[in-house]
Amino acid sequence: MLSAVLLISGVAAAVYFSGNNTVLAGSLLLVLIFFSLAAINLLLNLLSLLVKKNLAFPVRINRPLSGVLYKVSAFLAGLAGLRERFTASFIAFNASLVRLKNILLEPGEILVLLPRCIQNGDCRYNIVNNLDNCISCGKCDVKAIREEVKVKGVNIAVVTGGSQARALVNKLRPKAVIAVACERELVSGIFDVPGCEVVGLINERPEGPCLNTRASVSKLKEAIDIFLTGRQNV
Repeated sequence: MLSAVLLISGVAAAVYFSGNNTVLAGSLLLVLIFFSLAAINLLLNLLSLLVKKNLAFPVRINRPLSGVLYKVSAFLAGLAGLRERFTASFIAFNASLVRLKNILLEPGEILVLLPRCIQNGDCRYNIVNNLDNCISCGKCDVKAIREEVKVKGVNIAVVTGGSQARALVNKLRPKAVIAVACERELVSGIFDVPGCEVVGLINERPEGPCLNTRASVSKLKEAIDIFLTGRQNV
């Protein structure tokens, strides 16, 4: 209903404001059609959560359409001083939609990404690109995470930022990514890999951003198991 109203209004506005300028009219119409599809996409996502069944568009369609409304909504949330809270809500919203899809994957089709700042700041061992360099001293969460992931058999890497994360995704071509990072990096990552399912886990920052951050090993295990079992709750 909302999309129909937007589309009809858009057609009327295009005709009224453009006159005989068919290029302008066509451009306005395309913009309104796109926003109408974005509205339909949002309604399907919300309905999916309501009925607890996946009704959403495929991820390659869903992600770009969601990105349009996200940017508008994030801007408005920023004006109200609620940007961080809104971003965290979106990350949780996206994860809930992924869970509803009941996606069953092999361990090799899953990639876990950890931020460089999860390593203890005083550690002299470089674990970026090679987690085997970790000596398991237990001063950060890397030991517990590595042990959990090793049992599951999924791919895991520590990256220095979004560019390295995107390069690794393009190289390995996973079907699902489970990423631990701050809100800004997670949202950027979700929209940067439109053809891949992404579950974001917001890191804990007891000493501030980018220093000795923490991750919930139990939440990471749960996210991995959702893909390995194809069930929403494990």
